[in-house]
Amino acid sequence: MKIAFLFSGQGAQYPGMMKDLYEAEAAAKEVFDAADAALGRSISGLCFDGTQEELNLTHNTQPCMLAADLAAAAALKAHGIEPAAAAGFSLGEYAALTWAGAVSMADVFPIIQVRADAMQEAVAPGEGAMAAFVGAAPEQVEEICGKVTSGYVTAANYNSPVQTVVSGTAAGVDEACRMAEEQGLRCVKLAVSAPFHCALMEPAAMKLKETFETVTFGDLSLPVYMNVDGNPITSGALASDLLVRQAMNPVRWTKTLENMQRDGIDTFIECGPGKTLSGLVKKTLKDVKILRVENLKTLESTLKELQD
Repeated sequence: MKIAFLFSGQGAQYPGMMKDLYEAEAAAKEVFDAADAALGRSISGLCFDGTQEELNLTHNTQPCMLAADLAAAAALKAHGIEPAAAAGFSLGEYAALTWAGAVSMADVFPIIQVRADAMQEAVAPGEGAMAAFVGAAPEQVEEICGKVTSGYVTAANYNSPVQTVVSGTAAGVDEACRMAEEQGLRCVKLAVSAPFHCALMEPAAMKLKETFETVTFGDLSLPVYMNVDGNPITSGALASDLLVRQAMNPVRWTKTLENMQRDGIDTFIECGPGKTLSGLVKKTLKDVKILRVENLKTLESTLKELQD
């Protein structure tokens, strides 16, 4: 068995997430305490007692999800489960790199706060949008984006062989959706506050680059497969460069998963709220074990599966 941890991205947050793990697992509590200390505000309180509206604000979502992801992994480690590799979807990549020792929790939470705020400020509310094309091959989606004339739109998340997310101006995404539906494809607008992973995020990428100049990324203790190209790295210097590029380039999640399986990973554990990544693994790979940890019940179930 060769295990990889997968760290959840923005969009899976919900009120009360991780509360029972925080109360039952000292290692999970330590992560939330570190988040609260690093940012000087109660990230734990937002996760456990915040409303859905509060959690959906990008300013809050990203640090809350980062804490939740790392808390789930910490609970696994406390029970003797450690991965051979890791990957994270979008903001989850920061959790993966932190887990691999590239950056400390004291540094990563302020970084993720800069990222969240810079992404929110890069495009005025309502001017950008994202949408998922379901049942479409990536090439179909790229072809549709290339024909849009009323705005900017591009493929932003290559989630699985049958799901690609587009990002861009609201007008561009709307036109792409109309074209997709005319071809019989299903198009689902995403409830996001900004058009992530496209050229409109360049101001955020530049802000991150500036921030990374004040933080030293160490080399990694295990390979992390990166969003930009799906390839593994162990170099800290390379990590910061790829994180800057990640902000304005597509998340190549399908390639990431395929490369991990190619390199012998046969057991994937999603760390963090929801089961989005578990679903994408199921749609992309065959003959792998898929587990997850987001609360005490799923932790116990995953530990039992690993022991059997």
